[in-house]
Amino acid sequence: MRAIAVAAALLCAPLFCASAHAQRYVPSGGSVKLTFFCNINPDCSASGLPTVRITKQPEHGRVSVSQTRDFCYFQPSNPRNVCNNRRVSGVGVRYTAQRGYTGYDSVGAEVFFPSGSMRSGTYSINVR
Repeated sequence: MRAIAVAAALLCAPLFCASAHAQRYVPSGGSVKLTFFCNINPDCSASGLPTVRITKQPEHGRVSVSQTRDFCYFQPSNPRNVCNNRRVSGVGVRYTAQRGYTGYDSVGAEVFFPSGSMRSGTYSINVR
């Protein structure tokens, strides 16, 4: 899996927030965005890419990590909060369920930040 990295403590993506273990739902054979990571300056310009490493591959599907443009989410107290309504460069993580499979699956990931910080988490996926 290709490695791709987010500024320390600046981003609250679903993988690392209080909802880290919130379950994702996807139809059998379907696809769902798990998260998007970005590393941006207060003026919303990109300042490097996060490095995402998949630590646990799904058993009943596949996961992809790719450079893309999407929306980040920053808490209201973060000065980068003004960037929440702009598409920025970053790294997307997407899960595609195996056709014909129904049940549970999971994906583990680590994100490395240019500052030298790292965070890790697990996505739980309900394939229906």
